Amino acid sequence: MKKLILLFLLVTLAAPTLFSQNRAVRDFIREHRKGEENVAITIPGFLIGLAGEIGMLASEDEEERAAFSLAQEFGTTRILTFDNHDFDAGKDIKRLLRTLESEHNYERWATVRAKSGEQVELSVSMKGDTVREIIAIVSEPTEHRTVFLHAKTDFTAEELGEVLNKLVQ
Repeated sequence: MKKLILLFLLVTLAAPTLFSQNRAVRDFIREHRKGEENVAITIPGFLIGLAGEIGMLASEDEEERAAFSLAQEFGTTRILTFDNHDFDAGKDIKRLLRTLESEHNYERWATVRAKSGEQVELSVSMKGDTVREIIAIVSEPTEHRTVFLHAKTDFTAEELGEVLNKLVQ
């Protein structure tokens, strides 16, 4: 009986972590990781924090230290890279961003297009003044690849602005 109660408690406590990722994001990754050259990677937050700490200790440049400091605020990060020929990437990305912005309270912070055709989309989900999730999508039409990044975070817009100001100076 003790084992059954322990198993029930374990499942009850673990269940929220299984569904912590937004359903639209999870479905997008699940669909677009199909294919021979498509890759999906999940990096646990503690590894990112550890890498940020090591980077801060090893770096002598103030700008790098600022970037590593911000990286320590990242939680679990999912990275997906896929071949645009396998999907209608432009249409799929627009549909994902529209769903996130209309149904899940994401805000589009930036859309940048380079002369070479590269496009970057940046959307965030905020809770109060804190950025809780970041989605960055980089499409490279010359290489026919798209990189999708979804990260849990815990920093304010002001902290991000400070780091960006240090990097720009």
